[in-house]
Amino acid sequence: MMVSNLIRELREARSMTRPELARSSKIARAHIWAIESGRYIPGIVTLQRISDALGVGVGRFFKSDVEFLLEHRFVQCVRPLLPHLNDGHRETILKVLQAAPKKKSPQPIG
Repeated sequence: MMVSNLIRELREARSMTRPELARSSKIARAHIWAIESGRYIPGIVTLQRISDALGVGVGRFFKSDVEFLLEHRFVQCVRPLLPHLNDGHRETILKVLQAAPKKKSPQPIG
């Protein structure tokens, strides 16, 4: 996941507007917009200020896609079931997930 997308997602998850993030991080609104739109790649000092304003560690911006996937709510829900699955079950589940449509509205679990 690109840093620009991650910053926007973290900001939106906290119901923050760009002006609020700009104010909290002491970074110009136009600069926040440029970062979130991918027009500007922030340096470590800027990332530190943004991460502080978002209440996450700066390391959050350097995680791999796999690490983010492991934090996903769905993965956390099914994780306790994994020890009970054999390799065939896991392979079937992966095939179903790969075939699932992308960007569909989330359906409630349960």
